[in-house]
Amino acid sequence: MNNTETNNTAAIALQELPINWKWMLALAISMIFLGTIGLLASGFLTLTSVLIFGGFIFAGGLLQMVHAIQVKEEGWSGKLQHILIASLYIVAGLIVFWDPLVTSLFLTILLASLFAVIGVARLWYASYCKKQDWKWLLPALSGLFDLIIAVIIMVSLPGSAIWLIGMLIAIEMLFNGWFFLFLGLRVRKFEQSA
Repeated sequence: MNNTETNNTAAIALQELPINWKWMLALAISMIFLGTIGLLASGFLTLTSVLIFGGFIFAGGLLQMVHAIQVKEEGWSGKLQHILIASLYIVAGLIVFWDPLVTSLFLTILLASLFAVIGVARLWYASYCKKQDWKWLLPALSGLFDLIIAVIIMVSLPGSAIWLIGMLIAIEMLFNGWFFLFLGLRVRKFEQSA
């Protein structure tokens, strides 16, 4: 593919973007700013996100409970099941509100377990690729990296429960902010050249 075809393909893709570049740059700058603040206050961001998570669980439980109670169907056999599930949601939301630090500890352990499982799966896939004479180094390194992250998280418990979730949210905001910044600059360059 030559340079002209590449530019035409990029131009077509950039024309399909629904947002003008000024709004995209404003979004990018605000996300980079908020992500930086989130990195500096990752403990606060962790607790805030855990409490918001608990609020969603609690509100979902209340809505399910109201629905289950207000249903007027006589033969509905699932009414008791919906009331029990709604009660579990409400209790889970209250537990999160009662002790958000324990909840963040539980979520951090869950996250470390997820990294470990993904790491093992990627190492297994890398061994399969090696047997097939495929490229196996990247999945192997990725799996090893996931296992190292899981070990670091588990070794640094309970301290990592305070900052890890907030740090991951802040990093996600920073990556998205930088992505939108470069995309907005590319759209601006395309509009100026057109």
